[in-house]
Amino acid sequence: MSDTPETSEPPAGMDWETYYAHRNRLDEIRVQQSSAFDKSILTLSSGGLAFSLVVLQSIPNPKNIVANQVLVWSWILFVVAILMNVLSYYVSSKAAEVSNFRDKLTRILNSASGILFATGAVCLLVFAYKNGMVP
Repeated sequence: MSDTPETSEPPAGMDWETYYAHRNRLDEIRVQQSSAFDKSILTLSSGGLAFSLVVLQSIPNPKNIVANQVLVWSWILFVVAILMNVLSYYVSSKAAEVSNFRDKLTRILNSASGILFATGAVCLLVFAYKNGMVP
């Protein structure tokens, strides 16, 4: 049994055209909010990762860092957040997929860029660790 009653009439005080226009506007707002959230998470995670690396460079003796595991975990979490965000973009694009050559090429390029980004992020973490930024 459905929670919404089936009716041939629009909600009180609205005609169908107004109702559909209102529903479409709510959908647009939802998409815009989701996009803004994704961009915010991507920006903040990238900024947090970059900021932590800049701060590490300004420390005169990185061997004396306290709570280095917390720093490494922050890097891991920032990178995972970025990867999840990028994966979210990829998955949402697949939801509207139309199969043709350009779409297949786009999928290949997106997959390659995701793998390259992940490998680069891991290399950055290894570099920071191996160069004594994290004892």
